[in-house]
Amino acid sequence: MERALLRALRRSRCRTSRRVVVAKGSTTLRGIRGAALVNGKVLDDVLIGIDPSGLGTIASVARARSGSALASRARRVEGLIIPGYVDVHLHGAGGHDVLGPGGAHELLMWARGVRNAERDIVASLRALAVETAKHGYAAITPAAVSLPLESLRLWVRAVSVARAEQGEDLQRGRARDEAIILGANSEGPAISHARKGAHDPTVLINPAELLRALDDRPNDWSALRIVTVAPELKGGEELVRALTKRKIVTSVGHSTATLDQANAAWAAGATSTTHLCNGMDPFHHRTPGLVGAALAHRSARVELICDGVHVESNVVKLLADILGNRLMVVSDACPVAGLGDGDFMLGSMPARVKGAHATLRDGTLVGAVSLVDVGVQNLVAFGVALPAAVAAATKTPADLLRTPQLGRIAVGAAARLSTIDPVSGALRGRVSF
Repeated sequence: MERALLRALRRSRCRTSRRVVVAKGSTTLRGIRGAALVNGKVLDDVLIGIDPSGLGTIASVARARSGSALASRARRVEGLIIPGYVDVHLHGAGGHDVLGPGGAHELLMWARGVRNAERDIVASLRALAVETAKHGYAAITPAAVSLPLESLRLWVRAVSVARAEQGEDLQRGRARDEAIILGANSEGPAISHARKGAHDPTVLINPAELLRALDDRPNDWSALRIVTVAPELKGGEELVRALTKRKIVTSVGHSTATLDQANAAWAAGATSTTHLCNGMDPFHHRTPGLVGAALAHRSARVELICDGVHVESNVVKLLADILGNRLMVVSDACPVAGLGDGDFMLGSMPARVKGAHATLRDGTLVGAVSLVDVGVQNLVAFGVALPAAVAAATKTPADLLRTPQLGRIAVGAAARLSTIDPVSGALRGRVSF
């Protein structure tokens, strides 16, 4: 997580410790009370104390007791209180493109020295952070489609600027209406031509080229948190090892990898799988491939787009049952998610939304038109237990990014909370403090 954000959390924890231990009568904590999902269990009446300074931090979590000072002033919250969602894979929403308003073309012009697009990209990322927070998000890892390497480097640098500026605002108690920008997700460009999906084939490269770029100007890549790699490509395992050494998550995807090749990638340090069943060979009982490898692995986490379009609902339920706590709900949302039918650009590729489908002109799916809040509600409708559905969109992705301050209701965690319907899982709103 961004250093400024970590500093804000540490300061809040220090203040909280002093208030609870030294000044028990302090009235600086704010309280909310209601049913809550804590450690995977739905508890009927929970009192959550929040230190409102800086980022806002959970100071206490306990069964409500009528008589305590905090309980007497706590605000009752309707619905089920849950941690805010953590979406590690989205390309935009609400008209906000992670690449900026000019998309891949403007990035290319920047790379050629025509016009610096950094401020436009930062503004777009901050606007996306506001948009996703309305959908119950606590944090996002904006994802770029495959780009030319120089464009990708400049984009990751812009994400770093957005993250740092937001982190400073968070320390000052601002930006509470924004999902936290955790860093950048590069979906490619070291992926398979055969399983490129909606990625521009002209910008795809081999893993060695990406590794050389990462070694050049390393500070410009500091915000990079996740990279999708096709490990069967020449140099794929070497790239996985290099990313792992840099503490960057390797997600196996857009790949024709066999079961053995996928397992070799995870043995080399990969820890995730990009949108299971999409951008990879289908499962076959004689050639299980990447799908079979992901299902059989004991620890690799697995993204799943739960919009009911990318993966059929009965298959989603089957996969969720097999994956258990390795399942991660992602949106893979395109920039026009939530805007209805119309044309748009995904990177350099023209695309169109019609109903629940976003496709290239040839019919290839390019992403979803809904966000993770809908994915969680769909999981519940498909038969997944509500606590498991919420964990797949909160704790598991937070753990993937080694961010224990998110994805849970616990002392020391960020007070980014939402409420959902306790039966359907439908989002009811964000919890303010």
